[in-house]
Amino acid sequence: MGRRRTLDAGPLAPHVHATGDGVASESVFTIGFDLDLTLIDSRQRILTAAQRAFTDLGHSVSDAALLPHMGVPIDDVARELVSGIDAAEFLRRYRVHYDTDVTTPVPVLDGAPELLAAIRAAGGTAVVVSAKQQAAAERAVAEAGLDVAAVVGGHFGERKGEALRRFENVRAYLGDHVEDAAAARAAGCPFIGVTTGEFDAVALERAGASSTVGNLEQAVCVIPELARLQRP
Repeated sequence: MGRRRTLDAGPLAPHVHATGDGVASESVFTIGFDLDLTLIDSRQRILTAAQRAFTDLGHSVSDAALLPHMGVPIDDVARELVSGIDAAEFLRRYRVHYDTDVTTPVPVLDGAPELLAAIRAAGGTAVVVSAKQQAAAERAVAEAGLDVAAVVGGHFGERKGEALRRFENVRAYLGDHVEDAAAARAAGCPFIGVTTGEFDAVALERAGASSTVGNLEQAVCVIPELARLQRP
């Protein structure tokens, strides 16, 4: 989770991090991904950093109160949970705690490497569009060793869709949050819900998921079909 930022004009904005031999806009097709709780299990790192930031500012917020807000920009979460909090200072402290935490692991979620490999094998590329602040998103992707073509940070809900539209032939967006459905709608592509976050299949389908999977490995089989899709 992180501060929202605006995507600049151009096929790849300056704060979009491209990796590998090409970029998503040059691929045959593109699959978009959320990051936290979709590709990586950052739940405990987020909770720990948030708790420490709240404590720094003299507040006590339980994990139970934080968990339903997973995936939402963390400064918005702070405003929601603590009336009158200095959200900018909270965010600054949260980032310090998150970035300097060397004891809380952030594992790659089951099936992520296999799914990314399947996309490449089918002639496509994967991009990450996350609510996480840009530098933090890039660092998380690098630390996890995720082979993606681009990383766009600082977007949530429909604004993720605005970022996704900068890439050609986006065939689907995968995410764990109900607001990821809004991202897919804004991008004009199907939303595949992943139940590795705080929302179950029913909630994701109600939000607009065309299908749901329990983990990313279960999505490998849909890549050939997505590769054949023609955008309207």
